[in-house]
Order: sequence, then structure tokens, then C-alpha cells
Amino acid sequence: MTLRESPPLLERIAFACALAGKQVKYHVTLLLRSPMGIFTALIIPLMLLVVLNVATPNTTFRELHGGRYADFLTPAMATFAILNACYVNVITSTVLAREAGILKRLHGTPLPLWAYIVGRMAAAAAVALTALVVIFGVGALFLDVQLNAGRIAEVAGVTALGAATFTTLGMAVSTLVSRPDTALPIAYGTLLPVAFVSNVFFPATTGPSWLTHVADLFPLAPIAKATERIFATGTGHWPMSRGELTVTLAWIGATALVSAVAFRWQPGQSPLGRWNIFRR
Repeated sequence: MTLRESPPLLERIAFACALAGKQVKYHVTLLLRSPMGIFTALIIPLMLLVVLNVATPNTTFRELHGGRYADFLTPAMATFAILNACYVNVITSTVLAREAGILKRLHGTPLPLWAYIVGRMAAAAAVALTALVVIFGVGALFLDVQLNAGRIAEVAGVTALGAATFTTLGMAVSTLVSRPDTALPIAYGTLLPVAFVSNVFFPATTGPSWLTHVADLFPLAPIAKATERIFATGTGHWPMSRGELTVTLAWIGATALVSAVAFRWQPGQSPLGRWNIFRR
């Protein structure tokens, strides 16, 4: 009796890529069937876009920032939509799938971890892209936000980078959450403070400089500032500085490493053990 030969490397890579493609389709279907996922990624940013634009007079904004509020708010809500789709939804859905035993069953298949993460990332990016189309459409049609091919190309690049950043961050945070009912509070509890200090909802004109420097070290500020620059100045080139790009790539690398090391397929206690205040 002879041992069965393992398939060649190219065949294994092709098989893994096919599994990743099926994961993309699977996760996109799950998100489209999730009312909460669509509500957080699309409805909430769209509501904020309309309400904040109506509630904040342009004259007040010009005094503080020197421009039209809609030109700031539209890309800001686009960033917030990416956050909701790629951070909040990834945390909640990953924790729910793990604690419901879905990941445990997937782990019994040949599915590699990277293929699962790629599926999550692509699905989140697809939902974020849909939200961006709606938000920018509303901004262009009703708020007189100017769109052109150059701006769309720049937004696409920043969106792809933001989706990768927030998805890997969401996967890393999900490893620390052991209960589905605490996933959403933790997601928004960590998102909203960073969003406010990163000036996502309203640009700060006063405040301690140290807080701005601290915010610049988080992954949200570079993405938010880049999208704002696209619509504020029409850069015509890559809207992120070298320092901002370095911070973003560092967060992607660090959170991807955490996900690879701490990711759990089995339901149960988080890696923080009994010190985790969110444990069962």
C-alpha cells in the first residue's frame, strides 16, 4: 500500500483561493440578510449626514473651519460608514459566529484562517462600498457636493486602505470579546471616543495639542483626514502624508499579527482569562 501523494503547491494554492472566493460570497450574503449590519453601515451614517447638515448652519461652520459643512460632512460620514461596516459589523458577526459554534464547524474543514479573514474583509468592503455610493450620491444630489473622476479615484484608494485597516482591527478586537451580547457595546464604546478625538463628526479648532497628537496615532485619524483633504482641496495626488501612511500600515500589520496569534475557532473564554471583565 503506497501513501497518497500530496497535491502540488499550485493546486493547493488554487484550492485555497477557491475557498476564499466562496467565503466572500458567503459573508456578503450574511451581511445582506442582516438588518443590523445594513442599519449600522448605511442607515446610521446617512441619517447623521442629513441631520447634522440641517442642524449646523453653514455660516457657523465657515467661522470655525472656513468652508461648507457639507463638503466636510459627506466624506466624514463616508469614513464613519467604513468604520461601521468593517469594524463594528466584523466584531459582532465574528463573535456571534464563534460563540454559536459556526467557526468550530468551519475549523473542521480545509478552510485556512487567511481565507476566512479575506472573506470577512471583502464582504465588509462590499457593504462599505454600497454605503459610500449612497452617501456620495445623496451628497452630490441634495447637498451640492462636487464629484469628479479624480476625487472618486482618490476616495477608492483611501476606502480600500480603510477597509483593510478597520477589518483587521475588528478581527483583533473580536478575539478579546467572549459574549455576543457585549460585542456591540464594546465595538461602539471603542469606536465613538476615537471618532470624536479624530474629528470625524466636527473639525476641532481649539483643544489641547497633545490630544491631536494622540489621535494621530490611532488608525482612524489618517483615513478621516485623507478623505477630508480630497473634498476640501482637491489634492490631485495621494492625499495621505508619509507619516499617516506609516501609522496606517503599522496598525494593519500589528492587528493582523494579533488576529493570527489570538484568533479562536472554539467558543468559550477569551485569551484574557479570568481578568477579562467581559467573560462569561
